[in-house]
Amino acid sequence: MNLHNSEKTCWNCSAAILKGNVDFRSCGQSKEEIKKKIEDPDFTLVIECARRPELGHFEPNITFEQCNQWIETEYGYMLKNMRVMILGIDGYLGWPLALKLAKLGCKVSGVDNYLRRDMVMEKGSHTAVPIQRMTERLQAAKKHGININFRRIDIRSELHKLREFMDEIKPEAIVHYAEIPSAPYSMVDAEHALKVQDNNTVGTLGILFAMKDIIPETSMIKLGTLGEYGAPLTGRPLFEGLFPADAVMKWDNREWSLGGEMTPRNPPSFYHVGKVQDTFNIYEACKYWWLRSYDVMQGIIYGVHTEEVSEDPKLRTRFDFDEWFGTVINRFVAQAILGIPLTIYGKGEQIRGFIGLEDAMQCMVRLIFSPPEPGQYDVVNQVSAVYRIVDLAEAVAEVGRGFDLNVKIQRLENPRVEADKHPMEVVSTKLEEEFGLEPKVKLKEELRRMFELLTQPEIKERLEEKRHVVAPKTRWDGTKDEMDILDEYDPGARTFESDLKQQLDRIDGHGRELSGIEEKD
Repeated sequence: MNLHNSEKTCWNCSAAILKGNVDFRSCGQSKEEIKKKIEDPDFTLVIECARRPELGHFEPNITFEQCNQWIETEYGYMLKNMRVMILGIDGYLGWPLALKLAKLGCKVSGVDNYLRRDMVMEKGSHTAVPIQRMTERLQAAKKHGININFRRIDIRSELHKLREFMDEIKPEAIVHYAEIPSAPYSMVDAEHALKVQDNNTVGTLGILFAMKDIIPETSMIKLGTLGEYGAPLTGRPLFEGLFPADAVMKWDNREWSLGGEMTPRNPPSFYHVGKVQDTFNIYEACKYWWLRSYDVMQGIIYGVHTEEVSEDPKLRTRFDFDEWFGTVINRFVAQAILGIPLTIYGKGEQIRGFIGLEDAMQCMVRLIFSPPEPGQYDVVNQVSAVYRIVDLAEAVAEVGRGFDLNVKIQRLENPRVEADKHPMEVVSTKLEEEFGLEPKVKLKEELRRMFELLTQPEIKERLEEKRHVVAPKTRWDGTKDEMDILDEYDPGARTFESDLKQQLDRIDGHGRELSGIEEKD
């Protein structure tokens, strides 16, 4: 079987302990300099293997395919019994990833401080899909042959405990989900903005120092967001974090290469500003200390299904629908079930990138199993499609009709500070071309799964109990005024043809799709 990471070598393996002359860095434009050094006959690079000490000192040229510590899986070669630590393991993404990795044979550990549960309670809400306390979740997983080593730790205020746990486990990969994932939450007031940036940015910086001191060979897979880039009104493509090698800048009759440099960021909330600071902190840590990281610029995740969480109701992951933590598709489905009009801002022609939960988990597993090189900071745009918000509302309404729901769409005054119309071309090639991703999630199919689950009597009752938390109330300008209702209409009754349509129609799968949603699935 020809797996995508079969030709990667010890140079990428977290079990490799570097020896000899390693005085160079592999960030950005310095990669070409590295090649020159390696080709220099006076350059010496040898390693020891933490898993195979009998090999002594040797050149790092054994491939994953050749090494008996790497085994075949459907997601590429996997380091046998790979030790993976998930920060934020109790969350919407952390829990299903933990189950998937453990099922594949990884030794999974995780930390959480239950902050997400507390913040949702602060809003007066709860997860629509009931989840148990972590002790019960772990027991349920154990009945399915899944063992997870869990510690309750706050990454910000209890960094010493996290360092001790890292030193005990010596993880070979760290997945960083332990951040507050909400733009609206960060825009409520000063207290919330400070809390988000303190937990997220300062917390991440502490993790980087801990990795440097304890596990410098370990790769970090860090959850960023497509929102870091903003939505350039020029239509400039959103490259994957760094400009491609052939990118140039022309000005004043001169020309420079931009290859390998950071692409511009234009964050649309204080939450996204913190994410941008994370990006630069991680980039610098890779440069200074030879850490290695993938920064995952993720689209908005939706859905309720992975093979593992659907196996047992007690293994389900959380599902938020309130205005702070309910992502747009998830919230639309909840609104449709509750008989609340689907709320779009302005004309709803804002464009966002999306990816289904199951595909997002596949992406993360493939990245974990294919580590970067020492010192390498790399970025992947994790997105399977781009949609206009108004088109998503129409799609949710269409699927909802199959469940006998009479769905309305409501246009609200936009509480955010953003352009109502803008182009968006997301370049997303690495996951499919370099990591072998095969997207599986089809939008309307996943919408049907969501309606099937959320219309179950127990879950529908939980939605009804908290219907008052769904409507958007947080304004970016800091005022507490209610948003004006601009219009309310039946699905299909309005056509918002945009001057973006021609541009969007020509974007293919690598710049992603679309102007409307067709049932290509």
